[in-house]
Amino acid sequence: MMNYYLLLIQFLFALAGLFLLWKGIGYFHRMWQYKKLKSMPFPNSYEEILHNIHQYKILSPLHKEKLQLLILIFIDNKEFVGVKMTINNEIKVIIAFYACLMRLGFDPGDKDDVSTIIVYPKHFIVNETYSSGGIQHTEKSVLEGQSANGTVVISWQDIKYDIAQQHKDNVIIHEFAHELDFEDGFADGTPVLEDSSYRRWSEIFSKAYDTLRGQRDKGESSDKIALLGTYALKNEAEFFAVCSERFFEAPKAFKAYFPDIYQELKRFYRLDTEALFKDLSDP
Repeated sequence: MMNYYLLLIQFLFALAGLFLLWKGIGYFHRMWQYKKLKSMPFPNSYEEILHNIHQYKILSPLHKEKLQLLILIFIDNKEFVGVKMTINNEIKVIIAFYACLMRLGFDPGDKDDVSTIIVYPKHFIVNETYSSGGIQHTEKSVLEGQSANGTVVISWQDIKYDIAQQHKDNVIIHEFAHELDFEDGFADGTPVLEDSSYRRWSEIFSKAYDTLRGQRDKGESSDKIALLGTYALKNEAEFFAVCSERFFEAPKAFKAYFPDIYQELKRFYRLDTEALFKDLSDP
């Protein structure tokens, strides 16, 4: 029996050693990649694409410098797959910009678990299965985006529409917010928090979510529901994703209507988007 426990302990130590080795290799690879890409000039063709995005144009030189590095790392690390379409630099750079804008407050490599981005030319159809009364049902849904297990699926048509309209919706931010939410293995509207309190987060988000759902169920309308849209009230995960969209795309209005949630997202994303985009009018 003693030998069994000794072998078990040795095995666990070996696993721990392998894990630390794997983490160490990953760290040194990231540092090597960081230094390599940091020394590279940002391509002029990428800069031209970004100048069509209103948020990018007003960023400070310091923020632009960091964002450019994050974009280079993002494009270098991700696999882009086009479905019945060709992936070009415009698609890569625009997706990378919004995904990296969300991580502008973090160090390179943090909050970055997405490995694959699948792009459709327009809305795509998926089969969704749900249970009702103990019976499994399958129905077709038309989607703008979807994310799960490190893969983001997204519609290029909807990306272009959101940018052209300077709309408060942003399908890229929405889907990457879902990936942040799922970092702890649960799509429940509460991502991994480091600079915030889980209890405070839960109380603030739940109170707003439950209040708005109650208004909607009674057929009542409000400016808050109009800002978020009823899709935000589908579940807690969608509520967090839509709030993240508004935090980046309509920060002034979002802070005015949801000051407590704004502060929680400010702590989570480590960004004050109202100050960052103070010279922009909300959509």
